[in-house]
Amino acid sequence: MTHCACVYVIAVRFHPQRFPSLLSAAAKTFPVISSNFKHQDNQWNKTNMVDCLGSEFLVDEKRLNEVLDKAKAFAFTKGICMQSEQRGQDGTMLTQHYPFTLFPSVVPRTCFQEAVDCMLDFNTLIHKVAHDHNFLENALKNVLEVDEFTQGLWKIYTQVREEGYTQPLSLGLFRNDFMIDVQDPDHVQIKQVEINTIAAGAASLGSLLVHLHRFTLDILGKHYNKEVVQDIDASLGAAWGILKAWELYGRKQAAILFVVRETESNIFDQRHLEFKVFSLNPGVRVLRRTYLDIYNGASLTEDKRLLVDGDEVAVVYLRAGYAPAEFPTHKEWGARLKLERSLAIKCPSIQYHLAGTKKIQQELTLPGSVEQFMKDPAAVKRIRATFVKQFRLDLGPEGDQAVELGKTHPDMYVLKPQREGGGHNLYGDDIREFLETHKDSKERNAYILMERIFPKAQKNYLVTPGRPLLLSEVTSELGIFGVYIGSATEEKMNMQCGHMVKTKLFGKDEGGISTGHACLDTPFLINEDQT
Repeated sequence: MTHCACVYVIAVRFHPQRFPSLLSAAAKTFPVISSNFKHQDNQWNKTNMVDCLGSEFLVDEKRLNEVLDKAKAFAFTKGICMQSEQRGQDGTMLTQHYPFTLFPSVVPRTCFQEAVDCMLDFNTLIHKVAHDHNFLENALKNVLEVDEFTQGLWKIYTQVREEGYTQPLSLGLFRNDFMIDVQDPDHVQIKQVEINTIAAGAASLGSLLVHLHRFTLDILGKHYNKEVVQDIDASLGAAWGILKAWELYGRKQAAILFVVRETESNIFDQRHLEFKVFSLNPGVRVLRRTYLDIYNGASLTEDKRLLVDGDEVAVVYLRAGYAPAEFPTHKEWGARLKLERSLAIKCPSIQYHLAGTKKIQQELTLPGSVEQFMKDPAAVKRIRATFVKQFRLDLGPEGDQAVELGKTHPDMYVLKPQREGGGHNLYGDDIREFLETHKDSKERNAYILMERIFPKAQKNYLVTPGRPLLLSEVTSELGIFGVYIGSATEEKMNMQCGHMVKTKLFGKDEGGISTGHACLDTPFLINEDQT
């Protein structure tokens, strides 16, 4: 392989004069190797399943077990791990490898680039939506009648808005998830699944997995280059964003606060990001606290500075707080309110959190909604090209039509509540049963109906703790990470900073890694002109 000059594989828009040290760091990052790879057996074929090794996995069992054993060891040595739900006899933490695919999964290069190219647009769109009170209120008003969790978030939003935002800046670490739709074989295209505005995970572990996949390909002698299995370091972009927010806060003695759960299976993904922050600026302390810790040990000064056990906090990064189960009492809600009322820069702010709900995603697909916020026709086109049809289920004639669609063709749709973290959606007969049961109930207001995306199947091995290794038909979801910092009137930073893939069994509905439905993956990029 021949080395060429370094180029950037992240898109970035921010003000370099304010962050010269970070701009300098960018110039030393992400080298790309020139392409000398032949795509003779890597085709996005319209009829046959494909994989990164060719049309079939021709690996004998003995060789495969060797690759598997080494891959697991590689995962442990690199920290591609998760905390087990079980504990040792003395209560010590037990660790297992993170679920991962044995090899990278094929992604058409054109589709990959389309997903990357629209990330800055989506960052801007979510930011603008979050700062439009009338849009948020009109979009969520029927959800607020029936969804207690969204009600709790809205109550906090309303209080801090009425008091006046202490901190005008918000930090967003977003992940935009796509699937590659192949319903029309002559027009393969990316379609948005959802955008995550809170606790978007796997940036760190996904950045490490690329090295494991290069390792497994190397063992089998598969030729590739770094334009096919690309360098990624989404955690570096996330760390930059956190540190830029810290710099904007303007007090060098202030710390960064990670808000976490008491028992956190994803602790390694979080710690990798924490240590990435430390590697960029060892002088910044990172604290880890739960909501109960904050309720009991945090306070606000007269000028609303957040003190946690005596330490001033510049940036609050929420890795918890996206599920109702995380707010079992008034204390957890009180802690979230305390954070939002503070001068610290929140990631996400309460308005960013609300802007990431499924209802907002559905409302943005309506005619004129994106155009209300984005004036650049090219940006509108890039965003709208990723949308599938989505429908309100609110009581009334429009919602009734959507109910009939879901009941008549349940296999063509997904029924989504206002929840994050996986495991909440309804599919197939469950859609019909729910809509029959709630056809005259306001409970349906809390859901949206979304067209299903039909991705292409390929072959891979899913390496999941406690499950046998089988060559399986799988489908994949591509996540693009983005960073945004801004106020209602000013953009400070807008950046696309990497990607990840999660892969699940073909025909399996849910796709969350943390819920055990999918595995972490990386893309193996191919050229569509080979089809």
